[in-house]
Amino acid sequence: MKNRLSFYLGVGFLYSFLCYYWIFYTLYKFGEMNVFLVVLLFFVFLLAVDILQFGSVYLFQKLYKFNIYMFPVSWISVEYLREFLPFDGFPWYPVGTLVVHVPILKYALAFFGVYGVGLFLLYFFASFKSKKQFIFSIALTIFLAMICYNYKSYVYSFYKNKPSVKVATIQPNIDENIKLNYYQFEKESLVYFPLIKEAISEKADLIVLPESAFPFLYSDYNDPVRELFMYYTHYKPFVVGLVDIKYKGDKILPTNNAYSFYKGNMIDYYSKIKLLPFGEYMPYPFKFAKKLFAAINGIDFVPGKSMKPINVIVNGHIYKIATPICFELDFSSYVRKLSLHSDFIINLTNDAWFGPTLEPYEHNDQAVARAIENGEYLIRSNNSGISAIISPLGDEKTLSYGKKGVLVGYIKPYKLKTPFDMFGYKPLVFSIVFINIFYFYKFWVFNKVNKKQQL
Repeated sequence: MKNRLSFYLGVGFLYSFLCYYWIFYTLYKFGEMNVFLVVLLFFVFLLAVDILQFGSVYLFQKLYKFNIYMFPVSWISVEYLREFLPFDGFPWYPVGTLVVHVPILKYALAFFGVYGVGLFLLYFFASFKSKKQFIFSIALTIFLAMICYNYKSYVYSFYKNKPSVKVATIQPNIDENIKLNYYQFEKESLVYFPLIKEAISEKADLIVLPESAFPFLYSDYNDPVRELFMYYTHYKPFVVGLVDIKYKGDKILPTNNAYSFYKGNMIDYYSKIKLLPFGEYMPYPFKFAKKLFAAINGIDFVPGKSMKPINVIVNGHIYKIATPICFELDFSSYVRKLSLHSDFIINLTNDAWFGPTLEPYEHNDQAVARAIENGEYLIRSNNSGISAIISPLGDEKTLSYGKKGVLVGYIKPYKLKTPFDMFGYKPLVFSIVFINIFYFYKFWVFNKVNKKQQL
């Protein structure tokens, strides 16, 4: 039993390193800490993730007598719980996200969401152990592919005669070291204005800028760069990410926001609710470590209070858009709730923190998954890339990592109600409960029959 636990945790540590090695890059480059402290913190993080994911799966599997066909249930149960725990959740790259690279079958996300698809993927691989189970899983895959193919045709017919909106998403590719220095950032942020002019010359109907696009606060009305930006909002509608600060006595309350501008006025905004632990705030019981992270200046961001789409006016029409900011995009359940009554999704983010690692690509995969799950076009504006315009079928037009430029494309701002959109993960939770009841009933019957035979 000890050897089995060691195997789970050993594989888990390697898995955690491969999934999260980019966190070391961030801590080392921007943490301004001794390299030995960075290594120690990274090791502690990997150990915590390992115990949370693989340790929990081990306990589930121990309950299931290490039945390989129950492994998918164990794994997905823990992945789903990570939408809510630890802290306010840390659901980075669930295994079902891999399906965005599989033609046709990726549309299964519209039916089952990323965790439901993950359950199927893991069962498919577990079925290799038994010829009978493998044949069944192949038949199930063919049936699922037929449903997905018909769904693709349905999506095409739904959008066929819908009018399009031309959008431009701007990627300035400003180095994070520059963004962390106010005066350098203010100078460098002037790079936006030639890009905005290019977007206007392309006759874009809506222009999107990334998370914390400018150094000024939204409420810093006298900032000259802000005044220049506001000049352009008279000509085109914008959605842009900006930080703002409010005060409660002597307490500073910064928020991370998405603002909608139209004809020189701010018409709506959304404040980020799902904050990144250790990045935007220091969770309990780690408050004492605030001073270690120079990039957050020992200050916690505060979460927004209103989970709602914001209004955007384009060509005289008022559209509702969901605006998950950065890390929020990773929460499948949260994005579903946020976008229930939206016409399309805009994700504002800044992956310059993570450099030329796998993180920007993993993050973009999750954006593709959210577009398919929720049956909506999704626009990504990412400071350093990958910026993208993604269809409800997961088709992408992208601006690659590390490039500066303007990505122009068309969206159709109409929501298609997917089965996942309507039911969320209720069918998955019901299925897991049913599988558990069936398994333990069968196990109980087996033990009962075995005892009678012994008598």
